Amino acid sequence: MSSVIAGILLGTGTLVAVLASLAAVRARTAFRRLHYLTVLTSVASPLIGAAAIVVDGFGLSGASVLAIVVLLAVTGPILGAATGRLNARRDGVIEVATPE
Repeated sequence: MSSVIAGILLGTGTLVAVLASLAAVRARTAFRRLHYLTVLTSVASPLIGAAAIVVDGFGLSGASVLAIVVLLAVTGPILGAATGRLNARRDGVIEVATPE
């Protein structure tokens, strides 16, 4: 039963990753591509990580996978926001803020 659950989680996570990647290739601007990147960090990675935990159990390897997925979920939006702000600054959409 656990192999069926792991297969469903892995298949769903892989499908989400492939569809988000194809959509990112079709996107015309960097801002739109960033939106598809967040799908990878917030949906596909937890699904694939959950599949790995189901297969290996919650031992040392499962805890390592969980730590990586949580770290990715926490830092992914921060990286996306920083990249979007850098692109907006480069394109002149926002002003360069000076530290006060």
